[in-house]
Amino acid sequence: MTGASAGGAADGSRGGLLAERAQRTVLIGMVAYVALGAFESLAVSTAMPTVAAELDGLRLYTLAFATGSAAGVVGMLVAGRWTDRRGPTPPLLAGISLFLVGLLVAGLAPSMPVLLAGRTVQGAGSGIEGVAIFVLVARVFPEARRPKVFAWFAAAWVVPGVVGPLLAGAMTQYLGWRWVFLAVPVLAVPALLTLRPALAAGRTGPHGPVADGGDTTPWRDVAGQVLRGARGLGTVVLVRALVAAAFVGAQVLLPLALTRERGLAPALAGAVLTLHVLGWSAGSWARGRGGPSHAGFLRVGCASLALGTAGVALLVVPGVPVVAAAAPWVLSGLGMGLVFPTLNLLVLELAPSSAQGVSMSVLQVADATASALALTGTGALLWALHDRVGAAAYAVCLGLAAALALTATALVGRTRPAAGARSVTNSVDFPSGVRDAADEDAIPARSS
Repeated sequence: MTGASAGGAADGSRGGLLAERAQRTVLIGMVAYVALGAFESLAVSTAMPTVAAELDGLRLYTLAFATGSAAGVVGMLVAGRWTDRRGPTPPLLAGISLFLVGLLVAGLAPSMPVLLAGRTVQGAGSGIEGVAIFVLVARVFPEARRPKVFAWFAAAWVVPGVVGPLLAGAMTQYLGWRWVFLAVPVLAVPALLTLRPALAAGRTGPHGPVADGGDTTPWRDVAGQVLRGARGLGTVVLVRALVAAAFVGAQVLLPLALTRERGLAPALAGAVLTLHVLGWSAGSWARGRGGPSHAGFLRVGCASLALGTAGVALLVVPGVPVVAAAAPWVLSGLGMGLVFPTLNLLVLELAPSSAQGVSMSVLQVADATASALALTGTGALLWALHDRVGAAAYAVCLGLAAALALTATALVGRTRPAAGARSVTNSVDFPSGVRDAADEDAIPARSS
């Protein structure tokens, strides 16, 4: 593995498996692939009202999102142990393959059930690759650089976030919604080629593959901590679940409210979704520069998410201009840009390298499970209330999403492990900076 040895020789003080030039090449590939994923996510959200109408599946609208999220849970469960045993490369390649196949199935679907099947395959692949790519970041980039890597991931959402929904809306109107799904697999190939150095380096863990029959307790330990609301990793997972449910539950309502209640064309409704991308990128950029403690970033982010989610409920008030009502969605994105990188960094810091896959898998399973429940529950509540109170049903659902974000804000102080706590993943001590913390904000925000 020449990259590893070169990296050690050229940059031994900074660590990492690859030399700096190879790290830059890999980062370009990762950012390009994340940008394609961003376009797909925003484009599908923009096109889905039209898809559901043309396939006579409006009542299955939220399931088109929920099935992918639920399938992602299965992918994450598989990816955690697989990544720790064999390194991130095999699961990453498998996940990408499933993701692209699912897009092709959905793009060619003749009916809503077939489209749901494609979304399920796509979701499973996304779950696998989502765990693997974060572990790959830990393998390729030294710890001091990771906040900036995550900031670049957020920056990758800017261009597709600004033009993606508008482009997807135009594609839906003039070329047909199928191209929203079919364009991504074609564009993914060049991006994946630039990942070759990282894929070679990521075929094993930092100390080689984990032996079969390894410890299986991390899942049970983390699950127990989450259920008890324990300090440290258990609360980190709970906060991730709450903010994911709040954001996704609100996001899925916006294009529907804009097209059905405000009468906007798909292209204009899609443009509104770009607002959160700008906020998310700004938040992640600020997070990458360091500054306050982890808890400080989390408090500001969760509060911003709550305020933005509650604010967009103004969309259902007829006298409020669409631009003014949609503006708070920037705050929701800003909050997510601060919260998500911080939670990812916390998990990578608290987990030993031999269990980063399982730990990241636990985090993302909580995210996907909460998202699926939020999507299903939002759809059921929306249609149950809509027949009685009309457009006000959207405001009720958005208010509940904001309440989840406020709950996450209240839990932030418990993301610091108790003094003297031991890692749930392998029963070794936490880093001294965490173990000896004297207050809830003691975990520093790392910067390079």
